[in-house]
Amino acid sequence: REVAAAIEQVMVAVAKNILDGEGFGYSLLSRGATDQVYLEQLDRIVLKDKHTFTSFSNTGSVRKVAILTRVMQLVHGVLARGIHVTKRDLFYTDVKLFKDQKDSDAVLDDISCLLGCTRNSLHVVASEKGVVVGKLQYTEDGDEIDCTKMGIGGKAIPSNIDKVTNFRSDAKFVLLVE
Repeated sequence: REVAAAIEQVMVAVAKNILDGEGFGYSLLSRGATDQVYLEQLDRIVLKDKHTFTSFSNTGSVRKVAILTRVMQLVHGVLARGIHVTKRDLFYTDVKLFKDQKDSDAVLDDISCLLGCTRNSLHVVASEKGVVVGKLQYTEDGDEIDCTKMGIGGKAIPSNIDKVTNFRSDAKFVLLVE
């Protein structure tokens, strides 16, 4: 509900800017390599507070503004219905606008930064890819999953991690093959 409210606040601010004669666009955090900094106390890389204004009146960014607006509309609808969709599902809702999935995917990162949330909190998830095999047990949407009993095929890694809790393992290491 918080993310849906944040989308609504952004759209109200956009409408106010239009009415005030400031135009239609979004102030987005710059996400380039030079716009990132490592914070030792958090042990993570974060974005610097550098913004760029992406305007509908600029021919170079009109399509991006249209895509941003459409994806926020779609995400708001997904949040209102309380469902999750894959990035691919999102792309196929408006193929004529997006043209290529990388267009809708990149905008999801911009929206996450704009709203100060994770992509997962937008209820947009990646497709299930990969499997887990070995000494791991966890709870997924109320079901107890024991990967030691999945055989050599393993258990598909769930795309919606919000429903995965209570991880238990005595493994000495994790091998990730991509």
